Amino acid sequence: MNKIPKNLKYLIFGISLLTFIGLYSGFGIRLMVGISNKLLPITNYFFAFSSTRFDYLILSTIPIFGMLYNSTRTDFKLTELIMDIVTILFSVIIMFGIGLLILTFIGKPENPLMPQYIVTEPFELYTTIFIGLGIGIPFLIIKLIKK
Repeated sequence: MNKIPKNLKYLIFGISLLTFIGLYSGFGIRLMVGISNKLLPITNYFFAFSSTRFDYLILSTIPIFGMLYNSTRTDFKLTELIMDIVTILFSVIIMFGIGLLILTFIGKPENPLMPQYIVTEPFELYTTIFIGLGIGIPFLIIKLIKK
């Protein structure tokens, strides 16, 4: 991380802070409802997933994790930093999608009076685990490639 210029580090930390404030101030809930409403006609399931402050914190630190991911490279290039951040972002999106797919199998209500199209999380930190896995997978791939 020493190869990254200080002003760019401060910019990334500022972007992360502003992202957290934006998610926490109400944009995060609107984003979740929007995702659920867009997925309903496609999948015929209403995903009732929740988010916590910890989820918002992890999501807002994706640029910082991208900076850490970039520090594994020998030379610093801004385009590689942007690609590393995008790589982690896509990894989080893919793992979140896999988490929703798994949720369609394990999250259906057992009560026959509840509609079967409503899918809920089996435990509170379900989304947090899949977001964390999405951030960790690029680092794991780097370690496997280096060996």
